[in-house]
Amino acid sequence: MKEKLISYKKSGEILSKALDHAVSITKPGKKFLDIAEEVENFIRKHSAQPAFPLNISINEVAAHYSPKIEDSSLIPEKSIVKLDIGVSVNGYLTDAARTVIFDKKWKKMKDAAKDAFDIAVIDIKPNSSVYTIGETVESTLKNRGFKPIVNLSGHLMLKYNLHGGVSIPNYKVPKKARMDNHKFISGNAYAIEPFATTGMGKVYDDEEETIFRQFRNFREGSIPKNVENIYNYISDNFHKLPFSWRWVYNAGYSKKEISDAKRILMDNQIVHGYPVLIETKKAPVTQYEDTIFVGKNKIYLLTRLKSK
Repeated sequence: MKEKLISYKKSGEILSKALDHAVSITKPGKKFLDIAEEVENFIRKHSAQPAFPLNISINEVAAHYSPKIEDSSLIPEKSIVKLDIGVSVNGYLTDAARTVIFDKKWKKMKDAAKDAFDIAVIDIKPNSSVYTIGETVESTLKNRGFKPIVNLSGHLMLKYNLHGGVSIPNYKVPKKARMDNHKFISGNAYAIEPFATTGMGKVYDDEEETIFRQFRNFREGSIPKNVENIYNYISDNFHKLPFSWRWVYNAGYSKKEISDAKRILMDNQIVHGYPVLIETKKAPVTQYEDTIFVGKNKIYLLTRLKSK
């Protein structure tokens, strides 16, 4: 466990610094693309890799928007901006998010998401139930006049696997729906991420997809050679973690090559996309997320430096 924890601590430290940098450069009028490229390269320069493309989610968009190739989107005035970042150190993943606001009226909702996290993690112990988190998050947010987003959750993270089969709910799950084995297990890392909203408390899948993942390997001879080259680049570099076609473009492939490869790989269910997630009533959303590591006798908060 000691070597694993060393890798997780390095991953978390890099992510914490990347988050600080992302927050510092996020301003109204700045291009999403410039923020994403700068932050992702910041991670690479620290001898790590992005665990997924930087999410920049505005107002009612809760998650999963990442800049596309030559994206011209700008940070709006008076907006709520969720910055969600992942870091991989040899497959050991950390995941964290911060909300940046450009209108003081959103401060209470921003603070509510962070408070929900801080209060919820106090009671985590090895072998404690994940469901206590959901109860605390929901009660904390409701006491402040907001709702959690019930169909978004935290998650167990395994090596090269962002979603390891255990979800950390953001609401009180009925006892009959609970899984007895969904506990915080020593030696594992978990992302906990409360979302606060004034809306319905649910998100829907938009038609747009900006984040993708290799879902399975291809069958020999099932795709053209030029597409196979791009497939090999994806397989060799992203380890079945989420990626952006922007990364493939930056590696030197043309937009035409990428368009053809994307169509064929998705038609063959080799690659699939993650829809942008939007609050059902298009109400504003804030988010706070950090990664913890469960030790034998201690809970480590990996993605928040002591100076914060």
